[in-house]
Amino acid sequence: MRLFVSHKDIEDAKKEAQEKIRARNKAMALIEDAKARYIKEKTRARSKKAALEKDALLSSPKFKDLELYEKRQDIIEAYGFDCITMEESDRLEALWDEREAIRNRVEDGFYQDDVTRALHEAYMTCVDLYEDRIEYAKKLEENAYKYIDTETWEEVYEGQQKQVEGEQDSPL
Repeated sequence: MRLFVSHKDIEDAKKEAQEKIRARNKAMALIEDAKARYIKEKTRARSKKAALEKDALLSSPKFKDLELYEKRQDIIEAYGFDCITMEESDRLEALWDEREAIRNRVEDGFYQDDVTRALHEAYMTCVDLYEDRIEYAKKLEENAYKYIDTETWEEVYEGQQKQVEGEQDSPL
């Protein structure tokens, strides 16, 4: 015997799938927003700390000899006019490079800790959430005007019954 899937069953499954998709997308957006706010807060605190450390490094007495020079070219010109020796020029250029490296240092922009990992896991859980119900609705819609074997339909029905029983047993 063959059964025909009713239009009402298909519409109900599509409606349920759309509700699940909306709920899942809303949860995913909330998780992403929470993660972004948390990372922004932690990055701001880390950036302030890094800026203070960078200022402390740049104001160290080690770079005091560079106060006479506004740019690297000034050091080269001072050596060219015999104002400083070659060794002094090399030392000042090395100091200049070191200071520029500190100035141009960019902190790692990616922040990660246990909280961000937990939020990422929650997000990935949402991605897979309700996937079986959504796939079921798609299959029903694809087979809307096709006959389904009784055994297949019974298997689908039994699967739905098991899922309903499982939802009733779950604490959520």
